[in-house]
Amino acid sequence: MQVEAIDNRGQLSFAQPITLKHDQLRVIVDLPDDEALAAPAPTFKPSAEEVAQAQATLDKFQSIMSAPLPSDDALPPLSVDYQDRLVAMELREQLRAEQGRTV
Repeated sequence: MQVEAIDNRGQLSFAQPITLKHDQLRVIVDLPDDEALAAPAPTFKPSAEEVAQAQATLDKFQSIMSAPLPSDDALPPLSVDYQDRLVAMELREQLRAEQGRTV
């Protein structure tokens, strides 16, 4: 819901009276750039250890994503349950197509 409000030294006053369910409410304010004297400073700065751990995790994921795919011969055979699921998905796609629904 979008409502108009006026800020008076940190206190918002709604242009139209509104009854709220709770005493406190989290809001997002769209503030014109020319109305702010300075941008708020970031409140979170990760430690060097956290940055190193995040970089190691990112490197690990990138190596996984760039690893070559195994050949089809190297893959294990599909289980019966998985084959049944594939058949069920194909049947569901056919049914949806017959009904004119997106697949």
